[in-house]
Amino acid sequence: MPMIVLSTTESTGQQHSGGGVSGMLTPLILRFISVLDDYGASTWNLRAVAFISAICLYGTYKLGRTGPGGAKLGNVCWEGLLHAIISGVGAAICVYLNEFAAEEISGVSEPLRSIRCDGEAGAGGDGPLTSLHRILPAITLGYGMCDILEGLDLGRDFLLHATALVLVMGTVCELGVSHTVTPMLIMELSSIWLNLVSASFISEAASVAFQALFALTFFVVRILIVPYIWLEWVITLLNEDRDGNDLCFPRYFIYLVLVFGVIFNGLNFYWM
Repeated sequence: MPMIVLSTTESTGQQHSGGGVSGMLTPLILRFISVLDDYGASTWNLRAVAFISAICLYGTYKLGRTGPGGAKLGNVCWEGLLHAIISGVGAAICVYLNEFAAEEISGVSEPLRSIRCDGEAGAGGDGPLTSLHRILPAITLGYGMCDILEGLDLGRDFLLHATALVLVMGTVCELGVSHTVTPMLIMELSSIWLNLVSASFISEAASVAFQALFALTFFVVRILIVPYIWLEWVITLLNEDRDGNDLCFPRYFIYLVLVFGVIFNGLNFYWM
């Protein structure tokens, strides 16, 4: 599938020149993504990405449980922290590109471009806007697989959460539409602070600060931003279907989006 290449990055940077923070940030992000593309990220096998991610995260889990009696080192869930940083920050980058750079990259705004498989050739017109959009859900799928292995030791509730995560991420990856769920992974930003709240190597003041950051990012990201992204996607898809426009997905996909969205957004409101 065509992906953004360095020449697109450079031309986008020229278009953004003089555009303030956005004008400086977008070219930097696209240069980073072009490095991923140089290593073939646009065509990586997503099953392989998930499997390798699961191995790396499970290895991190084992290394992080080498304290006395198998306790967490530093009282931190290191595999959860690693995944939260990769998926949360990566998804935030993707959301930024969707909101502020999609039209200049592909000629069509998001989520309309993804729903129509529209956009200029060579700019992800027939798939994800960038390779980062494509691979992040596969990494989270690997995290879910790791969680299932952990759930065998940690109990049924943990196992059920991991199984639900694998079902969602596995479905979109197997259907070839992994990029559609990528913006939702921005909710992992709050998990960064959650994993650090109880760390034994930080001061009490730092712990309080991390608790405040967790509460803030949970509310802003999971209660405000994620439901907005989901509703915008659902409304755009329904409008396109009503107008008889060609869509990238099988017709039953809208029901998957609705069910998955209601479950995960409902859980976020319940946890609040």
